[in-house]
Amino acid sequence: MKDFRPVGAGPSRRFFGWPGVAAFAGILTAVLGWPWLTAQRAPTGLELPLGVVAVALMVTATWCMARERQRLTRADAGTTAELARKQSMFQDELEQRLRVQRKLRESEARLVAIVESAPIVLAATDREGVVVFSAGVGPNPLGKKTGEAVGWPAAELFANHAAVLEVIHGALSGVEGQAMMTQGGQSFSVSLAPYRDAAGQTAGAIIVAVDVSDRRRAEAALRRTVDTLKQVDQERRALLSRLVRAQEEERRRIASDIHDDSIQSMFAVGVRLHTLRAALHDRAQLEQIDRIQQDVQQTTDRLRNLLFELRPAALDEGGLAAALREYLDVMKTQSGIEVQLDIAMAPNPASETEVIAYRIAQEALTNVRKHAEAHRIACAVSTEDGGILTRVADDGVGFEARTGSVPGHLGLVAMRERAEMAGGWLRLTSSAGKGTTVEFWIPDRSEEVEHAA
Repeated sequence: MKDFRPVGAGPSRRFFGWPGVAAFAGILTAVLGWPWLTAQRAPTGLELPLGVVAVALMVTATWCMARERQRLTRADAGTTAELARKQSMFQDELEQRLRVQRKLRESEARLVAIVESAPIVLAATDREGVVVFSAGVGPNPLGKKTGEAVGWPAAELFANHAAVLEVIHGALSGVEGQAMMTQGGQSFSVSLAPYRDAAGQTAGAIIVAVDVSDRRRAEAALRRTVDTLKQVDQERRALLSRLVRAQEEERRRIASDIHDDSIQSMFAVGVRLHTLRAALHDRAQLEQIDRIQQDVQQTTDRLRNLLFELRPAALDEGGLAAALREYLDVMKTQSGIEVQLDIAMAPNPASETEVIAYRIAQEALTNVRKHAEAHRIACAVSTEDGGILTRVADDGVGFEARTGSVPGHLGLVAMRERAEMAGGWLRLTSSAGKGTTVEFWIPDRSEEVEHAA
């Protein structure tokens, strides 16, 4: 039976509480009621009121005790729920701590596995420079097996490597550092960093050594490859330069032969036909002579045009700008196409650079004249990034640009190859009905003047 008294209540408080009242009322009721029951008589005098009061007190005390019991039951239920809630919170916190500890152990195990299997050597020293930890499976620059270096002063282990000793002293002084060392035919990259205690004072140094022998060998092989490629490129440029000079010399020789031989011969034929015509009087013969003279003149014009295509004199006398201006003027006269030329070049580019730029532009303009059905051509030449940038744009029929050769435009491949062999680039932009733009750049840097083509 529960004790229905306030916490800390004494015997007097218990006696005068509802249990005491109920007990007193019960005794009083028994004392008053027993004579009535045994004597089988009705109460007299004050017996009836006292009995009623005793019964009322007993009922009231019993009811109050029942209410108190319900209140305490509810209080116990609330206390139990609060204890259950706190127990659940404690259990959750405990499980979280256990999970954190488990993950921490797993992380430590992974770290240990990584350190023990990584192709590096990890070591640590105390503040006096004595090795207190060593792990790893890589080639060991310490000169000992993994773990054997513990207890040795780092100054003795690296006695023959002054650069590493200097970095170790710096790390023990709180400064990070790195040094390269070679031992036993192997190269190591040694990194050192200080680690500190709870007070922030340097407690020692961490040493990480990585075997970089393969990387050093790969770098050396790469340097040799780069040097070989540079030499091959120089030889290629020299060969290209000789080829361009040979081509231009051959063009110049052919042009000279045409001028000195073929054109002069055609001129002599024209003079003789003129003399012959003066001696003839027959109309049919005169008409025949006129047709022959026309053929001779057309042939002479074609030879002169071929002479111009082979080697324009303006290219030797005035350079790229003059040669392009003359070519565009001739093109306008022959085809009626409107032309525009903008020049913004630095003075005195290499002659071979000008020749290559002229030949590519000439091929682009020839394609316009033959295939584009254009009404207008805009040509611009400028100095960009130490080279010559040329742009040829027309308003012709255009075509769907594709990689490789284009039907009717076989010179596009040759143009691109010529630009790339000279160390430059060429871009072609075109679409059906929207014209074509050819843009290319040829280097003219000092180191390429001799070899550019």
